[in-house]
Amino acid sequence: MALTLPDARQGALRARLTRGQTLELSALSQEFSVSIDTVRRDLKTLEAEGLARCVRGGAMPVSRPSGTALQRMALAEPGHEALASRALPLIEDGMVLLLDGGATVHALAQLLPSLPNSLVVTPAPAVALACLAAGIDTQLVGGRLSPSGAIAVGHGAVAALSDVAADIAFLGACSLDPAFGLGADDLSEAEVKCAMAAASHVSIALAGADKLGRRSRHRVLNCQDLDMLITDAGPESVTPYKEQGIEICHA
Repeated sequence: MALTLPDARQGALRARLTRGQTLELSALSQEFSVSIDTVRRDLKTLEAEGLARCVRGGAMPVSRPSGTALQRMALAEPGHEALASRALPLIEDGMVLLLDGGATVHALAQLLPSLPNSLVVTPAPAVALACLAAGIDTQLVGGRLSPSGAIAVGHGAVAALSDVAADIAFLGACSLDPAFGLGADDLSEAEVKCAMAAASHVSIALAGADKLGRRSRHRVLNCQDLDMLITDAGPESVTPYKEQGIEICHA
């Protein structure tokens, strides 16, 4: 079907967004032999479908919710443990650690050694149990459990986190885009993650290559507010994040 037809163009663009590609107006206009205004209308249609977020000069893929946290932890991949392993050298006994929820942070909790002088504060029950099994003093933040992230959310959770003075916050990532920042699919989870970062001296995101260059529904932090990114993405993929001042740790 000719790409001059709207359905054919939009189908091709949907496929590219699914693969995490950024769409540029001028390049697409030349490729499809249509006007920039026509491509802009296509992108607006895809944005209305929740597949893209229109930005100046084109559109970015939007990260879609990928099942509940319990489903993701049940299907834990080797990449999660690899990312978690790179975080271990950053941890010293005596630290106060804030641990987010999600499969990668849960993998980190399972790898933690005994830290008799440390304290872990977390809104994630599964993470709390893993830390308790390691013999670490653990404080569980309470609240309504969010199905997507399996963490406590709500005003009480945010308030409790604001009373913590932590050394490091390890944050899971639904997405991380150089311009938009760290993203979350759920607004209440975004608020809790933001509170964790605000309560910590250092904020570290753990994000696989598939999470980079995407935008979720809600911003957690701007890139300038992240201190480090632990990722398995290649050098070219992380260049935009280095330019934002984020230290990169490769898994």
